[in-house]
Amino acid sequence: MMKNISFFNLKFNTKEFFLGSSMVLFSILLPNFLLPYIFTTYEFFNKIIDLWSVEYLIYSAFYLVFFNTLTLFPIFLSVFLLMDSVEIKFYNKQKFVLKILFGFLLIQIIYFLVYKVYYDMNYYFGKVAILEMIYIVIHSNQKFKSISLSKRNFVLFFIFIGIQWLEITKYFSILDFKNTSEIFFDLKAIAELLEASFLLDFIGFSLFFIFFIFSISLLLLFLDQEKEKNIYEKEKRINQALSDLAIQETENRYFKEIQYLVHDLKTPLFSISTLIEILELEEKNIRKLNYFKRIEDSLTRCNVMISEILNDSNKNNLFLDNVFNFIFSYLSTHNSINYLKFYNFSPKIKLKINQILFSRAIINLILNSYDAISNKKNGIINVIIKYYFSKILIIIEDNGIGIDQFQLKNIFNRGYSSKNSSGIGLNFVKTVIDEHKGKIFVISQKNKGTKFFVILGKECINYEK
Repeated sequence: MMKNISFFNLKFNTKEFFLGSSMVLFSILLPNFLLPYIFTTYEFFNKIIDLWSVEYLIYSAFYLVFFNTLTLFPIFLSVFLLMDSVEIKFYNKQKFVLKILFGFLLIQIIYFLVYKVYYDMNYYFGKVAILEMIYIVIHSNQKFKSISLSKRNFVLFFIFIGIQWLEITKYFSILDFKNTSEIFFDLKAIAELLEASFLLDFIGFSLFFIFFIFSISLLLLFLDQEKEKNIYEKEKRINQALSDLAIQETENRYFKEIQYLVHDLKTPLFSISTLIEILELEEKNIRKLNYFKRIEDSLTRCNVMISEILNDSNKNNLFLDNVFNFIFSYLSTHNSINYLKFYNFSPKIKLKINQILFSRAIINLILNSYDAISNKKNGIINVIIKYYFSKILIIIEDNGIGIDQFQLKNIFNRGYSSKNSSGIGLNFVKTVIDEHKGKIFVISQKNKGTKFFVILGKECINYEK
């Protein structure tokens, strides 16, 4: 079987590509505001000559590096963002070399657009700029991808400031303004005149090393934080998996014990049923025969419940009316039945469900509503069934005390309760609805009431015309 291998593949991260493209536009417009400030440096140059002042020389260096950084950093940041956004594959393998070539081509294009096309100025791409590009290439390495983009940009800014300080040293321009900007050439020429070249070099290299060491330390700190975060997340996932496994094992053990217990109940129920049949044969009293009939019906319901508990995956096609008659029959001895109003607008619909589990889930919701209205004089519980576009909607609503908004997001979580209960009821309801490929939602207003919406899809519906 041959694999489909593409010769060349280029992908872009939309967010970073948009940020990088925006930064290119920003790079073009920013010099409009900063170039006048940069050229005022010549006023300081005049003062240096007039006063023969080394202090003004140092001040000019700081002033020039500051505004040069503000002017050029957006260009290099845009290159970094665009490089970081691109993924270049050659025969389905990532090629970092092509990414580097893309970055160096991109910086030349942006420099050309900013200075030659927009400002009609000569521009210089010297050794300092190359050094900055080399760091950007390293900074784009895959192992730094785990660090957030904002943190990486923060580190890049400080690295960039450090590298900019090399611009004032003679070792990176060799006093040739073709490899640096003319204004830096003039600064170093004045330093030579004042015999302060060593001082300027010392300041440039010292600040470069300070910013560089700080930036690398910060980058390593961020990288270490991400590693610790990943370790924590991994341990958290493992602990959660172990916890879920322990809960699952406990539930499986309890379920087996319940199955054994329920299975053992079948024998005495069968004996009772047999004895009832014998008594019926000997009894002539109509009233007693009616009692026996009611006992037999109760035993039949018990046997149905036992069968479905023993085989919880068992699902049958049942009319909605019959399902809810079964539910209301179970609730007939409970006070909630006095507050119930039932509206079934889809009587011909059949549901393919596990009757016992589904009924228990609906009963739990009704009993929750009853708890909410138990202290109200005009309490109402409405159970409404509607059919919409191959879906059954079951609404259970009350006008009770409602649920606080901050509790709504947790009410289906296992163990969570606002009534000092076990917190299993609503989690059980959600589990049953999930097993029937359905969904459950809730909306509530404090002191106005609560609505539970159960939605069952076509997997559970059998529509009879």
